Amino acid sequence: MKLIYVAGKGGVGKSVCSAASGIWKAHDGEETLVFSMDPAHSLSDIFQIDLGSHPREIREHLYAYEPDLAMEAGSFFRRYRSIFTALFGLFEVEVKPEDFGKMPGVSELIFMDKLNDICADKKYDYVIIDSAPTAMVLPLLQLPTITTGFVTKLLGMRNRWMGMLDLLQPGFGDRILSEIRMMRMKAEAMRLALIDPEASSITIVTIPEKAAVEESHRLIETVEAHGVTVSTVIINHVIQDCDCRFCREKKASQTAYIQELRESYIEKKIIILPDYGGEVLGEALMKMAEDIYANDIAATG
Repeated sequence: MKLIYVAGKGGVGKSVCSAASGIWKAHDGEETLVFSMDPAHSLSDIFQIDLGSHPREIREHLYAYEPDLAMEAGSFFRRYRSIFTALFGLFEVEVKPEDFGKMPGVSELIFMDKLNDICADKKYDYVIIDSAPTAMVLPLLQLPTITTGFVTKLLGMRNRWMGMLDLLQPGFGDRILSEIRMMRMKAEAMRLALIDPEASSITIVTIPEKAAVEESHRLIETVEAHGVTVSTVIINHVIQDCDCRFCREKKASQTAYIQELRESYIEKKIIILPDYGGEVLGEALMKMAEDIYANDIAATG
């Protein structure tokens, strides 16, 4: 199984590129899942079908999945109940499972856990990950270090505190350690997958405008500092030839940013996608997929 992680600034077309990539892989006969890690799901609108909270077949070989964050938060809370009971109890805070997913940073943990389950099942040849605008790849890379440090500190405190925890509930301390170890193992498995070019590829989607290009530079620099190689940069919404003054001026500006990206990332695949003149939905996704992948010009994942 291979992961194709699609990241970038909000509003540049990550979800559409993810959907088009899924269609292309499925068209090649690969069992493919497009998995949304963005709480503001948009795959249902793009595929023009109500996906629901479980992987749903879109067409032959193609599935899509928009996890229901509220439902998954309850499941995640129950899976790691001992950890969160101890943490919230320490600060005398009562948190209901149904409210858990609204807490800052929790969605990253939940999506990481769910993605790990999908990878462990090995049901698909490709999983296309439609990321959140906050570049959820970073929490996936950083979480193993955080949890490892947490486990180490707890083990050091074990003789002093685990007995007290066990007084509250028999075996409570050991269950906390077991759950943290499980979380760390899952996080480490995802980190290893992301830094393995044979297992994953990272695609950055951007548009040829100042804010988007600058954020793309920062994102590439940051993830590659963690040992992840970005293989592909997709430049979306590029204006085609037009004689009107507005389009000429905008195209000149876009051309400068495109050239900047080409010069900065000579070793990466640079894909230019036109402005399609409207939303790319349903069957129109195949045209975009061809523009991304056809004729070996673009990323092959």
